[in-house]
Amino acid sequence: MPSQRGRPRRIDPDAIVQAVLEIGPENATMRRVAQHLGVSVPGLYHHVKNQDELLRLVARRTLTAAPPPRYEGQHWASWLRDYATYIRTTLTAEPALLEKFLSGAAEYDGELAFVGDALDALCAGGLGPDDALDVYSAITELALGSVSEAHREYVHAQQGRPWLARILAMTSRAPIDDYPGLRSIARSGRDPFTVEAFQRRITLLLEGIAAQYGLPTEPSQGCEATRGS
Repeated sequence: MPSQRGRPRRIDPDAIVQAVLEIGPENATMRRVAQHLGVSVPGLYHHVKNQDELLRLVARRTLTAAPPPRYEGQHWASWLRDYATYIRTTLTAEPALLEKFLSGAAEYDGELAFVGDALDALCAGGLGPDDALDVYSAITELALGSVSEAHREYVHAQQGRPWLARILAMTSRAPIDDYPGLRSIARSGRDPFTVEAFQRRITLLLEGIAAQYGLPTEPSQGCEATRGS
């Protein structure tokens, strides 16, 4: 790329974030982002110190631009399903940002306020603060675990070793009577990494929470699709 001449192009954090998203966070290096913006690498370093800070900036801006759904009086289980789905959708859309989120580098100003709202909503449904925290944490951990597993499976697939291929490779080396459960899964083609599979697990967790604490179960219209999958 030809060197820039004349007055350097003005850039700001929003332009940097947009450049990273256009390139793809997994492909974003300081040099590529600078080229995409039409500025010099030293010019970009004036705004961000290194690639790590670059991704932290993008992660924070992404979460701020599309914050989690707030509680507005809806059914507790429907709201928690929406929240878990938000986590999975947001972080699987940009896998390179997952590590920043998990490390705490992607916190945004309203994050703890959201947690507080979540606990208040669950307490309003009849839970004590400790139980409300357990419920909120269970939903969050399921969603984050799903993101991690989905990303791990993506890496395997990129290497030519998707889930079903790995099962077939392993069972083909084992005695025919071993691992009947895995062999059945291979025959059915069931993929545990899909959105539908995630929603089924959310349903299992929400029904368990309702049974544990005597809470009203999720309205049927909120999970008909997942039950029928």
